[in-house]
Amino acid sequence: PLAMFFFGAYLQFFSDDNKRASRHMMYGWLMCHCYNPISVPAPRALKFNRKMVRFYHSKDASEMMAFLVDCYQV
Repeated sequence: PLAMFFFGAYLQFFSDDNKRASRHMMYGWLMCHCYNPISVPAPRALKFNRKMVRFYHSKDASEMMAFLVDCYQV
C-alpha cells in the first residue's frame, strides 16, 4: 500500500489532489486488511512535505517509506 501511494502521487493519475487521492486509496487498502491508516502528525507535516519533494526529484521512495512506517500507530 505504501508503494501504491507513492506511485499514484508521482504519476498524477488525477487532474487534482493526486497525493490526497493516493493517500486515501492507501488508507482503504490498509483498513480493508485490518490495519490502521497511517496518520502524519501535524508537527511532522513539514518534514513529510520536504521528504516528498526529495522523492519527486529522486524517484526513490525508501526514505518516505521509512518515514510513514515510523508514523504508523498500532
